[in-house]
Amino acid sequence: MRYNIIILFFIANMSCLWTQAQNNTKGCAIEFQSENYANRTLYLVSHYGKYQTLLDSVVGTMEGVIAFKRPEKYVSGLYLLVNQDNKIEYEFLMDEEQQFRIEIDTADPSRTVIKGSKLNTDFNTFNTFFAVQKKRIETIEKSLVQHNTSSDSLRAKLQIDSLQQTITSYKNRYISKNDNSLALLYKLSQPINNFNALPQNLELPTFKDSLNFLKTNFLKGINFNDERLLRNPFLESRLNTYFDQLVAPNPQSITSEIDSILSSIRSTDHVVFKYLSFYFMARYTTPKVMGNDAVFVNLYNTYLKNKNYQWLDATQSEYFKYTYRILKDNQIGSLAKNLFMKTVNETRLDLYDVDADFIVLAFWDPTCGHCKTEIPKLNTLYNKQYNKSKVKIYAVNVNPDVPKEWKEFIASHKLEHWTNVYPAAVVTGNLTKADVDFQTLYNVSQTPVFYLLDKNKTIIAKDIDPKDYSKFITPTN
Repeated sequence: MRYNIIILFFIANMSCLWTQAQNNTKGCAIEFQSENYANRTLYLVSHYGKYQTLLDSVVGTMEGVIAFKRPEKYVSGLYLLVNQDNKIEYEFLMDEEQQFRIEIDTADPSRTVIKGSKLNTDFNTFNTFFAVQKKRIETIEKSLVQHNTSSDSLRAKLQIDSLQQTITSYKNRYISKNDNSLALLYKLSQPINNFNALPQNLELPTFKDSLNFLKTNFLKGINFNDERLLRNPFLESRLNTYFDQLVAPNPQSITSEIDSILSSIRSTDHVVFKYLSFYFMARYTTPKVMGNDAVFVNLYNTYLKNKNYQWLDATQSEYFKYTYRILKDNQIGSLAKNLFMKTVNETRLDLYDVDADFIVLAFWDPTCGHCKTEIPKLNTLYNKQYNKSKVKIYAVNVNPDVPKEWKEFIASHKLEHWTNVYPAAVVTGNLTKADVDFQTLYNVSQTPVFYLLDKNKTIIAKDIDPKDYSKFITPTN
């Protein structure tokens, strides 16, 4: 009898608290209830782009109630309940009101009770629908192992495509009717081949037409002034797909697209501007495509050079300045900076003294283990593939303190036909310290480092294996 009274008191008390929470339109007052949460510590976690941020922690009551309250509202978006093992217990949407309660049924999520949040009701409905479609897809995928004929495999593939299209259509219908956090979540997670926005009577006869349509619509409807963009895990993935597959892979096109995005943000103090600035800078410091580090240089000149942002601390600022310094003078298409060197015989021989249709510029160290592997490979490549009357190798020993090891390596690996040089200790002329700092000019922070120059000393290749220079150098007949 006493037990029942305690339970009734608890239910009445919780009902009262829930009614108060519903009437309170200020701040955040959200609750979760599950028998699995009793006396356990759970954490409220927010997405911040691809990262996750810890916001709060609560110990569940004996009845498994977790309550998060604070005077200010959180930014709307996808949030997580995480346990002490860093595993996700539950995903939910922080809506605009932030006055809701969710009674979670872990055994059957479709029976979860949501009070005070239509957004989470919609989210739960989709998750239930998605689980059904996913199970159907998995069943078909398992059956593919048993399909022995190509017609059976094709039929199974078409069934999977149809189910995936059903999911995409579900999201598109929701997007067309709503402009909330869930709709934004759907926009950012749609597949690249989403032709649902294509009018029925419009045809795309060529691959280029299809590509242009996808490019035009891929980021359509995404407002980069919306802080909710960062409260889900899909923004970077969306942008990665856009720039990897839909934007021409050259510095001019990429820079133009990035400028379009960043300039659409109303303020350089906006949290999305801050996040995307770091994202784009990091992406093009060491890009996938040779020469696209020019994008970093372009962005630095436009958005960071001589700029002061409150969100950019001294350490970050110095890192970007350093990266700019080591990239700006060795861009593809730019004239290579002269190198002031001496040969094995102590004769002055600068880079600009070398006359050849192509020059392979190699920076290496005779004591470097990786160099001991890669330099002989370069020599083999040179002897087998390249016309020595057209190609010369200008090999810079960046470690002049080991002359004995240097000369022995040249002799033992038969590199005498190379132009072997080391930095001159004294350089005369109207030159600054920066003019002779080859480590910075050519980004020689480690060895070996290779460049390919044409007869005008223009840089035509870098950051690729020398075996790929055959794309630029005509092989020996």
